[in-house]
Amino acid sequence: MYCRKCGIELSNDAAFCRQCGTSVVGPRTIQQQTNDDKALGYIVPVGTSALSIVAGYLGLFSVLLVPAPFAILLGILALKDLKKNPRPHGKGRAIFAIIMGTVCTILFLFLILMPR
Repeated sequence: MYCRKCGIELSNDAAFCRQCGTSVVGPRTIQQQTNDDKALGYIVPVGTSALSIVAGYLGLFSVLLVPAPFAILLGILALKDLKKNPRPHGKGRAIFAIIMGTVCTILFLFLILMPR
């Protein structure tokens, strides 16, 4: 169960939040906690592999062309890390990094090697 005011995790038998002192109305069900964690996961990368987060941002910034090869590299490393440790999320971010990195690397090579 979590405090509705500050978000700190509380024991199921707590009457007040130990951090902010807010009264806990009643115990929340496990289903409510799971739904809250999923909703929060769409906004904040909770439980996501750090490599996946960095790879996702590099995939996003690969449109600048220079980070594109690094997005591919970190995307592959993130997928390998997720294969070893399946608990954290982030497979979508890693795949996005690989796809965007590949497309932008091909574009980058085309621009460099294009005859003038």
